[in-house]
Amino acid sequence: MRISDFKPSYLLVLKLIILVSLTACSGSRPQPADTPTSLPFTSEPDLIPTPTLKVGNSAITSTAETTPAEPTNTGARNPDASTPEFSIQIGDSLPSELIQYIETVIRDKPVQFGIEEDPGRDDQAVINIKQNGQRPLAEWIYTAASPFATTADQVTMEAIREGWQSGVNDLGQLILDSETADVFTTTWGPPSNAVWIVQPSEISSALWAGRPSWTLMPVHQLTPEIKVLKVDGISPLDKDFERSKWPLVVSFGASGDIVGQDKLQESWDFPKTNFNPDLLTSVAMSGVTALGRATAYQMEIQGVTVPGKDIGPYMIAADISHVSHEVPFAPDCPYPNPVGDPIFCARDKYMDLLLSIGVDVVELTGNHVNDWGVDNFIYTLDLYREAGLELFGGGRNLVEAAEPAQFEHNSNKIAFVGCNVAGPPFAWATEERAGSRPCDLPAFYDQIRALKEDGYLVIATLQYYEFYQYSATAEQRVDFRLVAEAGAAAVSGSQGHHAQGFDFYNGAFIHHGLGNLFFDQMDMLGTRQSFIDIYTIYDGRLLNVELVTSLIENYCCPRLMTPEERNQLLETVFQASGW
Repeated sequence: MRISDFKPSYLLVLKLIILVSLTACSGSRPQPADTPTSLPFTSEPDLIPTPTLKVGNSAITSTAETTPAEPTNTGARNPDASTPEFSIQIGDSLPSELIQYIETVIRDKPVQFGIEEDPGRDDQAVINIKQNGQRPLAEWIYTAASPFATTADQVTMEAIREGWQSGVNDLGQLILDSETADVFTTTWGPPSNAVWIVQPSEISSALWAGRPSWTLMPVHQLTPEIKVLKVDGISPLDKDFERSKWPLVVSFGASGDIVGQDKLQESWDFPKTNFNPDLLTSVAMSGVTALGRATAYQMEIQGVTVPGKDIGPYMIAADISHVSHEVPFAPDCPYPNPVGDPIFCARDKYMDLLLSIGVDVVELTGNHVNDWGVDNFIYTLDLYREAGLELFGGGRNLVEAAEPAQFEHNSNKIAFVGCNVAGPPFAWATEERAGSRPCDLPAFYDQIRALKEDGYLVIATLQYYEFYQYSATAEQRVDFRLVAEAGAAAVSGSQGHHAQGFDFYNGAFIHHGLGNLFFDQMDMLGTRQSFIDIYTIYDGRLLNVELVTSLIENYCCPRLMTPEERNQLLETVFQASGW
């Protein structure tokens, strides 16, 4: 299964008229050279012309037309038992999720509540549910967003209003789903005729087909293939996010009969907000770490924790931080030789670097875990556990190596699993020998399915064959997709000394190779470029992926990229991903 399929629902003639009209308003738009293989668009999305925006039975033309008069409290109740005690009038610009809940309340309480079909009737007490009602019932946080394959990370509120009024800004074409368009039409008045409006189910596909493009949407409706954009430097996903400072907040509430509002409140169990920070978990996924050779030499002369200076804050800020450390610790590990051979070990004090950047979970799928002997790998396992770190992808034997690392945070259950595809055999665990987990793929898939069925969001990693190129091979794409098909929410390539591209498949986010985090490969730009993927998990699902980009300097130390370096990397990997 793919992420989404277009299902055109309008007559072809109307569609052609709308597309010609929109093209005349907004000019031609750039199109990707090739359609993304992971987003199988078979046609343009059906566009809803702006002048005919509708919700319910009312066309929206201005804020005044969507604000019903406030009913007064009569204090009397209809004695006819066949008539509901209170009549609920649903405002024109409510999201469908809220409308569906109101309908549920009415079905559950038919004696108390009914739908007001004739606003002119005066024999029932009327409750009006609308934007900015007298008694708040739900508050939704909206955000600016764009396709994942967008190099820009932020926008100003001024540019958002510019896009609303003209249909485009520096981010490209403004594309809205019809519900969000109605919400902000009530707030700001009608948007430009050049704004593209599509059905809610088509917003992701429309954004990708219309690149360069952007949108406004409720935060909880984000998906990994749509990235959140900071607005004036602030994101609702920030740890220190303050709702009071956010300009894209919409309140929905009840007005009208006071007694009816009280009764409705007693029956009301809809979430007060669409984005509750108590349901939020962030995970920082990183690439290859090997604290040996020239990297270790620089740690000795500059300070053990120096390599983490720039990227450390991002790792520490995450609720769960991951590293894939391919090198065993050893009590007899010698002083590092910067031009040594590829037989690795790490000195015990180098653990301070991992702890200084807030590591919570260590992946052990690396092909160097037994370089210094099985006994030292067992010593390494004990060292990690003494430090309170969770482990996966390796262990004292085959059974232990297959155990997942499991976390529960803010009602989110998260499991990490990983295996070593590439070997070499001496690095693999057996029934009696410690090492990394070999990839028994049927068992690996079964484990992912079982964890998912048990309520876990599964993050799966593969120590795959190494390719020093940005694009994934055809075989690599197939193998990573099979892991996603088994039920992983994210699939990460742990082998990637060279940064590689992305894929979306079966609802999962796939990164074929994150590059080196701490390592000494300075001979190629692609081995110096590095990603930390920040996963935002909300209420049990992967909501968003932020890319932190860095460049390794002096054989050891990743620094944050300049805007120009970041744009170059993102454009390169997006192109390598087929986007």
